[in-house]
Amino acid sequence: MKITRAKSIAAAASILALAGLAPQNGAAQDNAQLEALDEQLPGDLVNDPSRIDWQSYGADLDASSVVDASIPGGGAARRFEIKRAAEFIYTAGTNVPLTKSVNRGDTVTVGFYARTLEADTDDGKGVLRVRFQRNVEPYPGFGEETLSIGRDWEWYEVSAPAEQRLRSTDGIVAVQFGRTRQTIEIGQAIVVTGAQSIAGTGPVTVAAASFDIPELEMPSSLEGTGTLINNPSQSFWKFGGSVGSYETREEREIWMMQATRFAIAQEGTQLTDLAATVPINQAITEGDDLVIAIAARTVSASTEDGRAVAASRIQGTLPPFESFAANRFSVGPDWQLIKIATKAPRNYSPGGAELELYFGGTQQEIDLGPVYVFKVDPEQ
Repeated sequence: MKITRAKSIAAAASILALAGLAPQNGAAQDNAQLEALDEQLPGDLVNDPSRIDWQSYGADLDASSVVDASIPGGGAARRFEIKRAAEFIYTAGTNVPLTKSVNRGDTVTVGFYARTLEADTDDGKGVLRVRFQRNVEPYPGFGEETLSIGRDWEWYEVSAPAEQRLRSTDGIVAVQFGRTRQTIEIGQAIVVTGAQSIAGTGPVTVAAASFDIPELEMPSSLEGTGTLINNPSQSFWKFGGSVGSYETREEREIWMMQATRFAIAQEGTQLTDLAATVPINQAITEGDDLVIAIAARTVSASTEDGRAVAASRIQGTLPPFESFAANRFSVGPDWQLIKIATKAPRNYSPGGAELELYFGGTQQEIDLGPVYVFKVDPEQ
């Protein structure tokens, strides 16, 4: 087995220059783009590096996407927050799927950028384990290696001879991190066969493409509001809570034609017991004027006026997780835009803040459509 780690980002700075995220429908990157990347890599490419909508699991895990040009490689990463450490590292993780089979005896190598935001370890570094395996019981695999992830973006590689065949239908690179309370970010991954190193052969340059929000639709009433600093699409938001349910559904009556229905079937819950988290991908500066526009409608509600009740706030993603712009509002039976104006109390780095939306507190059903967060231009 061989493990390599670049001493600085510059050692592998050009290894991934693909556009950030997968299409909204989860389809693979265009074959021509993958073939172009394959031509410039050592060995044979056996995954789709443009995809970061990896399957993630763990009872105490929150996973979200971060998009920012400063992220080395492709400008996108997945953030994993493990809220409580478990006895075994495999109790929380994420799976990078293979698109081609790996034959027994082949050398298989995975490379990715990663960094630790916080970790409950003596040295403050995150801990993760990489394993090549089949994603079917009893989950046979090989090449297990545990990595220590530093605070700065660095390039990591794990390489091993394939002790068994991995099929394209269920072969994965398993990245496991459940044994440590930590928040780590993992950038787009490259998996190749036939090479013991990816970045070690020298930088690979691929024409970069800009990140486009898929099928962006802007309500006419929001045009000219300012600079959009989030992705209004729900593809990479987080949904969850301790009560109730949520279901993402096609909704042709609303912009971008997708909505999530939140349902609370009992009274006496807390407002925060069912929630959506909307990442804010661009930096915010102290004093910035912000406008939040939330598309929503009431399906049913046990309130006196039949209007569902929701709440929102912007919260930091790192300790002490301070928040601002807390608001509570009711929603009518027809699609509407709830607009909230606020001012940033301090600086936030790209991905350092997120919008929390809450739907608990009473028996109700409410549909959430696209959400837009704007930074108002100073001259407006």
